[in-house]
Amino acid sequence: MSQYDNNTKHAIEPRPDGFLVSIYYSRYQFFPESDAVATACKQALTSIAHEHASKAGREIEQINEQAIRLSMGRNGLSGITSCSASAPAKWK
Repeated sequence: MSQYDNNTKHAIEPRPDGFLVSIYYSRYQFFPESDAVATACKQALTSIAHEHASKAGREIEQINEQAIRLSMGRNGLSGITSCSASAPAKWK
């Protein structure tokens, strides 16, 4: 996985009809708010997908939220809430 920003790592796997985008997102939270991290995780995934498509000079179909596979976790000692997500992106 490649570093995208301070909180996000990502990987792109080419496919015949598009690509698979996978991300790992984590951040410190004094008060655990899993919903906020899940939302930020999904937004990061779609942003990275559109950015990758733009660099390739192509457009992708809208990513269906039900197609996003999401896994959440929290380390109570460090206060880090994390999210792993992946979804297929299809070329238009």
